[in-house]
Amino acid sequence: MSKHIKKIKRDIFLIKYRKLPLLEYEKETDSDIFYYPECNYIYWIKLEKDNPQKLITEFIKLLDLFEFKKFIFLGSINKPWISKITKKRKDYKPLIKTLKYFSYIKVNNKFNGGIEIDKDYIKDFLENFYTITRCDSGFFDYYFSDINQNILFYLHYSGEFKILPLTDDVNDKFLEIIKKTNFVDALRNESDTDRI
Repeated sequence: MSKHIKKIKRDIFLIKYRKLPLLEYEKETDSDIFYYPECNYIYWIKLEKDNPQKLITEFIKLLDLFEFKKFIFLGSINKPWISKITKKRKDYKPLIKTLKYFSYIKVNNKFNGGIEIDKDYIKDFLENFYTITRCDSGFFDYYFSDINQNILFYLHYSGEFKILPLTDDVNDKFLEIIKKTNFVDALRNESDTDRI
């Protein structure tokens, strides 16, 4: 594997990076236990028209405006990145291509850890990440951040991004640079959603 895309065991990742959301099921109480970092801002953004290639290109533009150099990814639930069902699918060419990509970077149906990736490799990664997000309903809980954990990103299968700035300064910067992209407010009707 390239030094630009690094797999990190889940337990090491959780010690090293502490601001990504986590979810665990507790049998005794028959309930889900959530961990979410303190966050005062939540935005949902999208493009006017659904276009997967343009979506990722425009998002890369947003990341460039932030000047981030590295990113981290983790599923909030302790499960493999590639489900057994998805691994067996042969009915959708983009998904087959995505599975080859994940196999190439050695992310398989046993790997449940985090990924650290350099900015120069994020475009291909995000294109494949989005494909699996749209094709596998179990791939719904993956968040990512810049390496310094200033902001959280979540890519929904619908093509909307959830943006969670974790500081006032990053929130101000986000509100400034989002105007330089083609993203618009997704106008989600959730009470805790802020508007751009």
